Amino acid sequence: MRPQRTLFAILGLIVSLPLFSQQRSAHLASTASAAVSLAELRAGFQNPPLQARLRCYWWWLNGNTDKPTITHDLEEMKAKGFGGALLVDADGSGQAGNTRVAPGPTFGSPAWVDLYTHALREADRLGLEITLNINSGWNLGGPPVKPEQASKILTYTREIHAGGKVQLVLKQPPTKNGFYRDIAVLAYPLSHGAKLPEQPNDRQGDRYTANSDQEDSVPLTLQFRSAAAENGFSMPDSASMLDDGTRSQFASDPTYADTQLHEVKNLTILMGKDGSLQTELPAGEWEFLRIGYTDSDARVSTSSGAWQGLAIDHMNRHAFDTYWNTVVEPLLRVAKPFKSLKYLATDSWELGGTNWTDDFQSQFIKLRGYDPILYLPIVAGRIVDGRGDSTRFLTDLRRTVADLIVSEHFDVFAEKAKEHGLGIQAESGGPHGAPIDALETFRHAAVPQTEFWSANPHRSLDRERFFTKEGASAANIYGQRFVAQEGETSIGPQWSESLATDLKPAFDMAITEGMNRLVWHEFTSSPKGTGLPGQEYFAGTHLNPKVTWWNASGAFFAYLNRIQFVMQAGTPVNDALYFYGDNVPNFVRLKADDPAGVLPGYDYDVSNEDALLRTIKIQGRELIGPSGVRWSVMVLPRTNRVSLSVLQFVKRYLQAGGTVASLSPTSPTGLVDARQRLSFDALVKEIWQGCRDGSVHLFESGTVVCSSNGRNALASAHVLPDLRITASDPKIHLAASSHSGIDYVHRRVGTSEVYFLRNPSERAASFTATFRASGNIELWDAVTGEMKRSVLSQAHPDGTTDVPLNLPAFGSTFVLFVQQSSVAGLRSEMQRVEPLKVIDGWNVSFQRNRGVSGVARHTKELTSWTTWNEDDVRYFSGTASYSAEFDAPKLAAEEEACLRFQDVREIAQVALNGKPVSTIWANPYMACIHIPMLKGSNKLTIKVTNLWHNRLLGDLDPEQKTKITKTNIKTIQGPLLPSGLIGPAEWVIYKTR
Repeated sequence: MRPQRTLFAILGLIVSLPLFSQQRSAHLASTASAAVSLAELRAGFQNPPLQARLRCYWWWLNGNTDKPTITHDLEEMKAKGFGGALLVDADGSGQAGNTRVAPGPTFGSPAWVDLYTHALREADRLGLEITLNINSGWNLGGPPVKPEQASKILTYTREIHAGGKVQLVLKQPPTKNGFYRDIAVLAYPLSHGAKLPEQPNDRQGDRYTANSDQEDSVPLTLQFRSAAAENGFSMPDSASMLDDGTRSQFASDPTYADTQLHEVKNLTILMGKDGSLQTELPAGEWEFLRIGYTDSDARVSTSSGAWQGLAIDHMNRHAFDTYWNTVVEPLLRVAKPFKSLKYLATDSWELGGTNWTDDFQSQFIKLRGYDPILYLPIVAGRIVDGRGDSTRFLTDLRRTVADLIVSEHFDVFAEKAKEHGLGIQAESGGPHGAPIDALETFRHAAVPQTEFWSANPHRSLDRERFFTKEGASAANIYGQRFVAQEGETSIGPQWSESLATDLKPAFDMAITEGMNRLVWHEFTSSPKGTGLPGQEYFAGTHLNPKVTWWNASGAFFAYLNRIQFVMQAGTPVNDALYFYGDNVPNFVRLKADDPAGVLPGYDYDVSNEDALLRTIKIQGRELIGPSGVRWSVMVLPRTNRVSLSVLQFVKRYLQAGGTVASLSPTSPTGLVDARQRLSFDALVKEIWQGCRDGSVHLFESGTVVCSSNGRNALASAHVLPDLRITASDPKIHLAASSHSGIDYVHRRVGTSEVYFLRNPSERAASFTATFRASGNIELWDAVTGEMKRSVLSQAHPDGTTDVPLNLPAFGSTFVLFVQQSSVAGLRSEMQRVEPLKVIDGWNVSFQRNRGVSGVARHTKELTSWTTWNEDDVRYFSGTASYSAEFDAPKLAAEEEACLRFQDVREIAQVALNGKPVSTIWANPYMACIHIPMLKGSNKLTIKVTNLWHNRLLGDLDPEQKTKITKTNIKTIQGPLLPSGLIGPAEWVIYKTR
C-alpha cells in the first residue's frame, strides 16, 4: 500500500497548481426543467443536441487500454451520436469462468494519469462530456484506505454470570483487519434466562443475502434490523421491519422483555485493558455484554490490477476527506486545462451492512435525542423494555446510519465536487438493500442515477430489472433535469441481445418509468491487438466499434437520442405524491409496485421526509416540486408510521385545500418522548377522528380520504384519468409491465402535452386511447424521425380526446397535443399488400475474412442463415449484402409504397439503385420508397448485419479449423440466433392525405 499512497502524494506535489474553479456550467443545466418551444422541440427531435445524447460506461478493463484506442473510441462515440462517457477503470474480465485480461497501468499511477489526461484532451477536441468514476471498480476505497478509515460494524461477546460478587474476563469481540474499538461493557438481569428470544419473521432477504459470520448464530432478521447486512439485492420492501410482532407472531406474550432499560448498567469504566472486570450485583442471572466495533471487511469490488483494498467508512467525513485528498484531488489538478470533465461518479452500494462509526454515539444523540448505549443489548438479540421499544430503537439505529451516510459522505462528495465546478452522478440509491434512505442520497446530486437491466437470467423479473422510478422521483422532488440510468445491463448470454426485441423494449420501459438519459452498460475499451470481438467485461450488453453492427448503428442510436431529447424537455405530469416514510432501508421500486395505488391511467412520484419538509411547497390544492411538477393528492405510507413533523405538514396542506389519502397513522417510527407522543396522538385525532376505511371527510379546507388507495383520492379531487384505452382484444390494456399491456409517460412542454406510449408485446396492438388533453394531434415516430398530423380523433366536452393508435410489436410512439400543427398528415390505413417480385431471386455476398468464401450465393427464398446447409454460413457473424432486380409496383398519384420484411436480424441498410434509402432495425421492418421516380427494372441492395453470438459458438467447435473470433469471454451458450432477412418481403401501399 505504501508505494500507492506515496505515488498520489508525489503527484499532488508535482501538479501544485491552485485548485481550479473554471466555468463548467454544463452540469448546472441538470437542475430544473428546460423551457423549450414547440419549434425547438421539433428541431431537437430531428437533431438531438449534446445533452440529449446517450452516454456509456467506458470500461478501461483491468486498466488495459492505450492512447490510439482511447482516441478511436471517442471518435467513434462522436460519430455515432454519443454525448459523452462515464470513464470507469474496473476489471471483471475473469469473473464467471472467463479469462482475466492482462493488467494495464494502476488507477491513479503516472502511466494511468497520462492515459486519463489524453482522454480528456481528446474529449475536448471532439466536444464530448466526461464523467469520472473516482475509484477503480466500486465500493469507494482501495490501497490508501487504512483499517481505521474503513467501513465499520458492531461486534460483541457475552457471558452469563450469577449476581453477587463478580470477577471475570470478557473476551475481546471478533475483530477484522486488526482494528477494534470498545464502545461499552453492559450488564443486565435476564428475566427469562440465558436463551435468546425468538426474532420476528420479517420475510426479508433473498437468494443473494449472506449468512452471518458473528460468533453467535445471529438470525438474519436481526442482522437486517440492525443494519449489519444488506436485506436483499433488488430494492427490498423493508416495511415489515417496523412490525414488532406483538399482534401476530408474539400475540401470546406481547409484554415479553429480557430486561428493562433502567436495569441495564454501564460498567465500561470497570473493565481493565485485559478485559478483566470486578463488580457486585444483585442476585439473579446476569448477562455481561462487551460491545465494540471493528472493520466490516467490505472491500473494493471489481477493481483493476493492484487497486485492491478496504472500502471507506461512509459515515465518517474524515474517511472521505482523506480519500479525496489522497486520490481525487491529484486527478482534478491534472484535469484543470480541460473542459470535458463535467461530473464525478461512484457506483452502486455493494459493501454489505454498516452500523457504527467513531462518533456514532454523539451523532445519534444529536439526531435522535437520546443516548443509544443502554439500548445496545437489543443489537445482541435481547428485548429491552418490550418488543415495541426494541423495534423502535433498531429503527432509530438504521435511520441514524442512513442520515450519516448522506451527511458525511454523499453531501460531502457533492460539496467537494462543486468546489471544482463539477457535479456528482453517484449511483447511490441501490438496488442492493443497503441501510439508506435512497431518495435522500440524491439530494445534492447533479444527475441522479439508478439502473435497469435488459432481459437476462441473472435478473429475470421486472422487479429485479427496473429501478428507474427512484431516480425519476429524486429528480422531481429535488429539482434535477436529468434522470440517468445505467442501462441495458446484462449477465449473458454474451453478444446476443436483439436490437428490436430485447434492447428497444427495455429502453422503452425505462422511458415510461421516468428515464431521460441512458448510460449504456458497457462500452469496453478494447485495443486492436485483443482481436474480435476483443476483450470484455463479463457483464453488460457489449457495445463498442468491435460489435458486428457498429457501422450500421446510427439509426438505432438516433432513436434513443430523439426520445431522450423530448423526455428532457418540460416537466413531468404525475398526479399523486406518495410519501414513503422514514423507515430504513427505503427505496422506490419499479413503477408497477404502485405504492400510491393510482395505476393504471395515472402516474405518481415518491418523496422522502427531507424533500417533503424542505423542497416541496404547498400552493393551494396542489403540492409543487422544484422541478415544476404539480401533484393533486398526497398519499401517506401504508405502514401508517409518520413523524410529528410530517403530520404538521399534512395539516398545513389540508388547511390550504389539499387532498390526503391515508388511514389513521398509528405511531412515529422511532422512540419519542412523552411530550412528542402526546402531540402526535392529538394531531392524529384532530385530522382522522371518525376515519373508517373507505370513508371521506373534510378537514378545514381539505379532504381526507381514509384509504391507502390514491386512486380514490384522485376521484375525490375530481382528477380525470390521464390515459384510458379501449380495445377489442382484452389483452390490450394499460399496464406497467415488460411483457404485456400498454404503458405511457406524460410531460408538459410549454402549452403542449406530450405522451410517449409503448407496446411491450411481440404482437401488434390496435386500440383507442383517451387522453386528458385536447388540441391538434401529432404523432412522432422516433424510429424514423417522421412527424405526422393525425386527423382521426374525437374531442369530448370534459377536455379529453380519443385517438385511434396502431403500435407494431415492441412499438412506440409520441402523441402530442399542440395549439397549432404545421406538419403533414398521416398516411391512411393501408390500401393493399402486394408481394415483392424480384427478378431471378436474391444474390447474397458475405463479408470477407469472416469464415465464408467470397463466392456469392443465390437464393429464391429469404430464410435465416442458421437454416442454410453450409456450416460457415450457419455460424457467420457480420454483414451480408443482398441484391435483387425488381419491377416497381404501379401506384395512383395519391399512393405511397413501403417495402416491409417479415423479420430482420438484426439491422439492415437499404439502398435503391445505389442510393441509400433507410436503415431498418425495428418492427414493422419497413422502408418507404419514393416510387414515382422509379422506371422499369430497379436494383435493390440490402446490407444485413447479425450478432457475434453465432460465430462465437462456431469457434467453440474443436473441428473448426479457421477461428475468426478472439476474446477472453468463454461463457458462450445457447442456440444459434436467427440471422439475416427472414420471410417474404412485400409492398404495403398507403393512400396519402
